[in-house]
Amino acid sequence: MDNTKKIDNTDTPDFFSKEMIITKKTLNENQLKYTYQKQLISDLDYKHKEWSKFVGS
Repeated sequence: MDNTKKIDNTDTPDFFSKEMIITKKTLNENQLKYTYQKQLISDLDYKHKEWSKFVGS
């Protein structure tokens, strides 16, 4: 019994780029940068909320 499927439709979109290759190392570095930036924004939001408590009094 053959469980493999063959896609004959050429209109299906590619899930990869034929012009660009991203290494696993680069992908991991970008993920770490994203996580770091997300944390910075979260910290800034928290600091802004704390600051607004003092200004509003």
